[in-house]
Amino acid sequence: MKKGLYLSTGLLSLSAGVLFFAAMLLLVKYFGYPNIIRAEPAILLGRLYEQKEIVPFIYYFGIGGGGICVILATLLSKKVFELHGEEIWSYLGSFCGLLSGFLLYTGIIRYTFLFPFLAEKRELGTYDVAVIDAIFQAFNQYVGNSLAEHAQFTFTSLYLVFFGIAILTTKIIPRWVAFQGFIFAAVIIYGNGEFFGLPGAFIANRVGSGLMALWLVTYGMSMIWKSFEQEGIRS
Repeated sequence: MKKGLYLSTGLLSLSAGVLFFAAMLLLVKYFGYPNIIRAEPAILLGRLYEQKEIVPFIYYFGIGGGGICVILATLLSKKVFELHGEEIWSYLGSFCGLLSGFLLYTGIIRYTFLFPFLAEKRELGTYDVAVIDAIFQAFNQYVGNSLAEHAQFTFTSLYLVFFGIAILTTKIIPRWVAFQGFIFAAVIIYGNGEFFGLPGAFIANRVGSGLMALWLVTYGMSMIWKSFEQEGIRS
C-alpha cells in the first residue's frame, strides 16, 4: 500500500511541476511571458487575439492542469505523512496546498474563457473599447492579481513551509527537500510584495513561480524514489 501511495503522490507532484514548466516555456514563446502579464489591455488582449488558437489552451491544460495535480498530490501527501505519525503540519500544509491549487486553477482560466472573449470583441470593435478595457482591468485586478497571484502565492509559501516541517519530522524523504522548500518560500513571500512596491519583487514573483514548479518536481521525484526503496525492502 505504501509503495503505491508514494508512487501516486510522486507522479502527481512531478506532473504538476512538469506542466508548469512546459506552460511557462510555451508562454514565453507564444505570449511574451512574463512581461506581458503587466501590459496594458490593448497590448495583452491584442497578443491574446493573435494567439487565440494556442495561448488559452496553454493556460488551461498547462497552468490549470498543474493546479489540479497540486490538489490531488496534496491530498495524497497528507495521507503519506499521517501514516508516519505526523498530523499537525501535514494538516496545515494540506489545507494551504488545496487552496493554492484551487486558486491557481480557478484564477488562471480567465485566460481561457473571459479574456479571449474580451480580446475578440475588442479586435472586432463589437463593444466600446473603453468598456472592454475597464472590464479587463477590474477582473484582472481582483481575480488575477488578488486571487490567482497574491492569495495563491501566500498559500503556496505556507504550503512549502508546513510540508517542509512535516518532511523534517517524518524523515520520509531527504531533509534537503524541506530546506529547499523553505528557501523557495522566502523568495515567493518577497515576490508577493510586488503589490506593495518592494524593489525587484516582480522578478522575484516570476522566479517564485518557477521555483514552486522546481520544488514540485524535486518532491515528486523523491517520493517516486521512496516507492522504489519500499520495493527493495519487500524484496
